[in-house]
Amino acid sequence: MNFDKRLKDHISSLSPQLQKALKERFKREGTVQIEQLVPSDIAAEMHAQAKRLLNENAKRRDLNLASTGNTPRHYRSVGRDVVHTDNGIITTFFESEEIRRYLSNIADENLNKVPYEPEEYIINSQEKSGDTHGWHWDDYAFALIWVVDAPHPLRGGRIEYVNDTVWDKENPEKNLADILSSREVKSIYVNSGTCYLMRANTTLHRVAPLTGQTQRTVIVFTYASLSDMTDTSISHETMEAIYSPEISAA
Repeated sequence: MNFDKRLKDHISSLSPQLQKALKERFKREGTVQIEQLVPSDIAAEMHAQAKRLLNENAKRRDLNLASTGNTPRHYRSVGRDVVHTDNGIITTFFESEEIRRYLSNIADENLNKVPYEPEEYIINSQEKSGDTHGWHWDDYAFALIWVVDAPHPLRGGRIEYVNDTVWDKENPEKNLADILSSREVKSIYVNSGTCYLMRANTTLHRVAPLTGQTQRTVIVFTYASLSDMTDTSISHETMEAIYSPEISAA
């Protein structure tokens, strides 16, 4: 049985009430956790591929990004091209029309494959005290983050976010300071094997710094809204800064 057929059968077995609740929460919060999105054996295969590629190919990223207000990035990561060349279950998941259809229903808006390949999917892992993915917005509308390894609940690594915000690329430091001083920062803990969907271009978000010996490993899938597909203002300076020289300027 092919992947999409298995996914269709699995998704059809999920409660309609659950899907309605996910949709309502996403509309209200811009972020929603999704459990059991795929059958357990597929989840295990995704975890195994992510961990293997991290062990074989990860590169350390340690920098501050001016475009997001000089916020830090400290983690190990595997870029899209390495994952794509491996041609495993992570790529199959991203290419799945059934996954996009289900997520589109939750978002109440069509999710499309992003028109910029380096952002399709990456693997990130924070594993040292102080490791973080600092405050930022994403270039494209939607991110689905699959948690492979969840950090110890008392040692950082929680998702912190402020929904319904705007990324001012002209004045990012003031933009960030104004939002954090005037808006409530919400926080969620996401278990291993669970994913969360985020409206990532209007939700200011970060992974809080790790505070001890623990690990947080995720697979990040990026999807575009219909308007993203023709938005010429979308730029990729954050990706180019983090993954240079692995990717060239678009």
